[in-house]
Amino acid sequence: MLKSASILAAATLAAAAFAGSASAATISSASTGFTLTGNLVLQQSTTVTCKVTLTGTVNSTGTSATITGGSFAPGSWQCGWLVTPSGFPWTITPGAGPTVTVVGISATSILGNCSGTITAAPWTNGPPSKVTFSSVTIPGTPSACTISGILTSTPTLTIS
Repeated sequence: MLKSASILAAATLAAAAFAGSASAATISSASTGFTLTGNLVLQQSTTVTCKVTLTGTVNSTGTSATITGGSFAPGSWQCGWLVTPSGFPWTITPGAGPTVTVVGISATSILGNCSGTITAAPWTNGPPSKVTFSSVTIPGTPSACTISGILTSTPTLTIS
């Protein structure tokens, strides 16, 4: 169901907003707490749209960020109680382009779950800074999850 996808999408969005594939890229400002918010469309056995809030911190060197928690809220009625983000923490690493990679993104629902890695999600330096998910697929049970949407970072973070 979209629950896993939603959680993964939210997590992915949050993480992606700060990370990419391993590279010399960094996230500015180091040692900064942030929040990623926006709407994600999650598809698995059904499609749901969730309002996503993810929280995390950029590490002291700016080489990665960690999403430590988050929540889904309606959009679709299933979000927040039947579909939730899970498996925190998620790790975000910056890449070229700029892009981000989110490792450990996960979501669960009463119908299944999704968990995996999102690579090379486009990051837009701001203000506002944001990460975009365009039909990103992650493994799941009973089937893979697809995530689409945009998450915006507060405060603005820059990948360079």
